[in-house]
Amino acid sequence: MLATIDREAISGAETFLAEGDGYMRVVANAHKRPAIFTTELTFNLLTMAIEKHAMAILMSCGKLPENHTFMDLLDGLKWVVPVSEANHALLLTLHAEESMCSLELPSKPRIPELERLQEYIGLGRKMQTAAREMLGTGFPSFALE
Repeated sequence: MLATIDREAISGAETFLAEGDGYMRVVANAHKRPAIFTTELTFNLLTMAIEKHAMAILMSCGKLPENHTFMDLLDGLKWVVPVSEANHALLLTLHAEESMCSLELPSKPRIPELERLQEYIGLGRKMQTAAREMLGTGFPSFALE
């Protein structure tokens, strides 16, 4: 069940959206300069984009995560947007490979294979769409469903 959307968005949501969009632009064009944008760097930029877009979604609803971990972002998202089981599982897999702001996991991320990275990029695009829809309309997005 979705939480009631608080029309009082937290200021700064647009900044998180813009920063996430910037990271996604770099990720989308990283293949043009593989000597600079290695798989590891592309993956790290993608996780930053997903984190920024998740924060934009939450802030657009007047919500913040409990703490600053990826799991807290996921927990917060489930209250404001529908996330399919497949997308939730992919987010959990991404979290296992990239220990964003986590004390429980090793600090060195595991680098995904190219095929898995493409799946994550698709998920990042869905997160971006959801954030844009949430900030544009104020209604829950179904982009992650």
